[in-house]
Amino acid sequence: MTPAIMERASDLREFVDSVARLRDAVGVLSITIGTEPGAVTGGASAWEIAVENDLAQLRRNRSVGSVLARRSEEASTRLAELLDATSAGRGRALYVALESGESSEVTLQSPLPTGARVGPVAHVLPLLAVLDEGEPAGLVGASRDALSVLESELGVVRDVAHIELEPSIGDWWPEMKGPARANPLRGQQTVSQRDRYARRLAAAYRHTLAEASGATVALARERSWTRAVLAGDPRTIDVLDEVLRAEGVATTTIVANLEGLRTEDAVGRLESALQTLVARQQARLAEDVVSAANGVCGLVPVLAVLAQARVDRLLIDTRRTFPGVVGPGESLSAAGPGEDPADLADLIVGRALATDAAVTPLSGDAAGALAASEGIAAVLRW
Repeated sequence: MTPAIMERASDLREFVDSVARLRDAVGVLSITIGTEPGAVTGGASAWEIAVENDLAQLRRNRSVGSVLARRSEEASTRLAELLDATSAGRGRALYVALESGESSEVTLQSPLPTGARVGPVAHVLPLLAVLDEGEPAGLVGASRDALSVLESELGVVRDVAHIELEPSIGDWWPEMKGPARANPLRGQQTVSQRDRYARRLAAAYRHTLAEASGATVALARERSWTRAVLAGDPRTIDVLDEVLRAEGVATTTIVANLEGLRTEDAVGRLESALQTLVARQQARLAEDVVSAANGVCGLVPVLAVLAQARVDRLLIDTRRTFPGVVGPGESLSAAGPGEDPADLADLIVGRALATDAAVTPLSGDAAGALAASEGIAAVLRW
C-alpha cells in the first residue's frame, strides 16, 4: 500500500538526513518520480518509461548489474506502486542499498525529477529542492471582514485560521448625535457628529487590526513560517507586511482582493506568488555569496572548507556535475590530469549534511548567478 503523503517539512528533513547516511559496498539505488495527473491515456506512462530505461541501462553496468537485477525483482511490487498513475502524490522516491537490501521511500505532493541512478550515496538533491521551496509559508487573504489564513508546506495547502475584522469596520456602531454649539443667529439644533464618528471608527479599526496582526505573528512563530504571501486591501496587508518582516518572515504582496475567486484560483495565485518569492530569495542568496567576505566559490575552495566542517550553507547548481576523485575515508578532491573523474555532487551534499550545513539547490536565474563559480559556493561559519 502506498504510504501517505508526507506533509511536514520537519519530517522530510529527518528523512533526508537518514537516507543521506546510507552507505553500501555495492552502491545505493536512487529512484525519483514526478507524475503528471491526467497525462496517461493508455499504456505505460512517460515517467514509467523513463525509469525503466534508466534501470535497463544500469543493469548493463558490470559492477552493479547482477545485484541491481536481483534487488529490482525484490522491489518490483513497491516500484510498481510508486509508478502507478493512480497512487497518491505527484512526487515519489525509493532508495535501496544494493548489497544490504535496506530501503526507504517517501511520497510527496510536489513532483520530483524522474530518473534512476546508482552511486556511493543516495541522490537526495531532488528532496532538498522540494524542502527548500516547501518550508512552511503563510498565505493570508484580507477581505473587508476578516483575514483568511492558509499555510503552504511541501506543496500541501491547509486552512489555519479565520481572524475576524468586521466588528471594527462594519456599521454596528450607532451613529452619534448631539447638540451643535450655540449660534446666536440661529436656534439650538441637533446635528450629526460625523467627524467624531469617523475618528472613533478609524481608532477601532486600528485596534482590531493590531490585534489581528498580533494573532498572525503568533501563528508565524508557532508554525515556523519562513515566508508569507499577503493579498488584499493595502491598508490591511501593509500593516501585516510590516509586522511579519519585523519577525524575520520574508514577504510578498498581491494588491488585489481574491475573495471573489474560486478557492482553487485564489490558492493558485497565492502559490504562484510564493514560488516567485522563493526564486527571488535564491537568486539574491547566490548573488550575495559571490561577493560576501564569508563566502567561497568554486569546486576546489568549497571542497577544502567542507573537509574542515566550516560550511554553514552550501549552494549547488542541480543541473551541473562536479568531476573529482574519492579518496580514503570519502575524502573529496578535484580530478587531476590523467585521473578518471566521478561526479561528486551527491558526496558533496552528503558531506554538507553530515556536518549540519544547510543545502540550497539552485536552478534558473539563481543557478546562473553561480555560472562563473562552477555552479557551487558556500557560506562559512568562521
